Amino acid sequence: MGQSATLYRIDKNDFFKIIENPDDFGLQKITKGYEVFVKSFEGLRFVLSKGLDQENSDLIKLIFYPKTYIGEQLDFSKIDSENLPEDFDFEKQPVSYNEPNIVSTISNLLDTISMEQFQNNFDPDELNKEEIYPVDIWNKQTEENQAFNIRHMSIEFQNLKSFFATTKSNGEYFLSYVG
Repeated sequence: MGQSATLYRIDKNDFFKIIENPDDFGLQKITKGYEVFVKSFEGLRFVLSKGLDQENSDLIKLIFYPKTYIGEQLDFSKIDSENLPEDFDFEKQPVSYNEPNIVSTISNLLDTISMEQFQNNFDPDELNKEEIYPVDIWNKQTEENQAFNIRHMSIEFQNLKSFFATTKSNGEYFLSYVG
């Protein structure tokens, strides 16, 4: 198994349930849809950022790493590991999200990137050289049962664009979980 990034669409009205109870808001009950990027999200981020100015590159980063969150960020440097309660939850994370205006801005940016441009920017040798996760697995094979190649990443790109188009058209928030 490896890391994945999951993006969840959340209606504006349901977003307030998260604010009220960030530790137990019933994600599966309130999500309007989701998209999972298994091991491919860092490659998507890298390829999509190629050739962009800093402002737009920062927008691409917000897809998987929103700056806004609800809940408490754990500061491991301040945790006294010798005096922790037995039930301390190391997995507890804040809920990272992007609000509808950011969703719209990201969606508009993704719309300016054509499939041809994305495919031209995809270079598996560069991804491996730059040690983009998952390291040393990017390839030029195009068989249907192969991943981490131009065919696979083109599908991931299309799924990402579709997710943002839907989220934007519905005026929704989205939550991002990477792990």
